[in-house]
Amino acid sequence: MDLNRKLTIPIGVTAKNEAQALPYLIESITKSIEWAEQQGPWAYDLCIVLNGTTDHSEEVLAAYSGFKIMKTETGLVAAQRAFAANHAEAPFIIFSDADILLDIEAVFALTKAMIENPELPAAYAEKVPLRPHRKTFLAEALYRYNLHNGYQSVRHYLNGQFFAIRNWSIPETHELTWDTNLNNRFLSLENGIRCDDIYISRDLLQRFGAAGLKCVATNIYYQPPETLVGMFRKYQRMKLEIERLHVFFPTTIATHQKWGQRKLLVKELLRHTATDTLFYLYFLFFLEICKLTYALHRFYYSKCASESYATWKPIEESKKFARMEP
Repeated sequence: MDLNRKLTIPIGVTAKNEAQALPYLIESITKSIEWAEQQGPWAYDLCIVLNGTTDHSEEVLAAYSGFKIMKTETGLVAAQRAFAANHAEAPFIIFSDADILLDIEAVFALTKAMIENPELPAAYAEKVPLRPHRKTFLAEALYRYNLHNGYQSVRHYLNGQFFAIRNWSIPETHELTWDTNLNNRFLSLENGIRCDDIYISRDLLQRFGAAGLKCVATNIYYQPPETLVGMFRKYQRMKLEIERLHVFFPTTIATHQKWGQRKLLVKELLRHTATDTLFYLYFLFFLEICKLTYALHRFYYSKCASESYATWKPIEESKKFARMEP
């Protein structure tokens, strides 16, 4: 890549009903873009992609400038697909969720990683949880679990909240095939791929191994779930999409097992305080509740229900920031 030629790098912020979080994200990402543009011969084309939005996000955005607005059909993947189609000639694209905050060097860190290694398929930022709003044992347990990465081994999976990628591509529903005997109202395979980071991680790891993904030395900040409802919805999204991808792409199951699964590191847990351990045990208790609830949902919607399983309900606490600084 010729560094003497000024590049324009598109940044797409996907947002569905994120009116509460957008002001914080816009302030954060604007500062990061301004700082990045001072570091080299590149510029950024920022766009907020509203996918199926029904709240007052448009009114919120009207108070700001310096970016474009797109409207797409419902669905994160559909929003990314529309944005990627409009920037097919870009050297790479940066995608961001709307309910995060960025380190000031975050945009530059991704840009630098992708430019310095033209063969790198994707780069992503490390994610760091913000302190919870609620003063409950569960909120604190979820915060500490996320803060310490679950006291588990590292997994090579893309952080879909803020990442750069070359040649973004996720198959459309009509391009997928699956064993129709495995479909049911729980999986609803006819709805296609719903989650970007799980599919992209599998695809890149299948093709390139660990060299397909790079975690750069910068952070983004997010608000983890703080309630049992939020915890379950987070677990449900991840677990269900993994099950669906097992059916869509059975040849990638081994890749997921190798790179995407983590193991508890007892030594890592013992490095922390007794209080951390107590909160971890508290977290595990509620995790078992989530697992049991998920199993009951799977049974009912696979065997009994006449309607499809409702997923991707909002995690309301993740959209509210207590402060701008972590």
